[in-house]
Amino acid sequence: MSMKDNMKIIKVQGSDHRLYSLVGPLVMDPEVLGMNDGYPFKNTSSHVWYIAIKGKNKVAGFISVVNDKLCNDFAWQDYELLEDLVQNVLSDMEEGRTISFVAGQGDIPLLEKLGFTEEKKYVKYVKMTKTIV
Repeated sequence: MSMKDNMKIIKVQGSDHRLYSLVGPLVMDPEVLGMNDGYPFKNTSSHVWYIAIKGKNKVAGFISVVNDKLCNDFAWQDYELLEDLVQNVLSDMEEGRTISFVAGQGDIPLLEKLGFTEEKKYVKYVKMTKTIV
């Protein structure tokens, strides 16, 4: 868990019952789904979620990891918040592991700043990877 400006980032397993009460209101919000290009957010018991909480219980954003892939990210296009979430994930990764993130165009400068490199370009997205050192 990390703490910054009255915000904490908690780590929740995909099978944890708290997950749905924390992220449910966001992942079911039509505006949020629209910002996610209409793609639904997915979860399995293998996912690990990093959830940014401001104040007492307001979820500011989240990202999840499964099989060395960053996914299910949402941060209201707040790149500082996304950076905090990604850095939390990276700090939990073992040295030598390679993690990937299929990112939107707006995320690329942040990911490059964090040491990710482009692996494959799609029409709307770019697969970025980073090996933890």
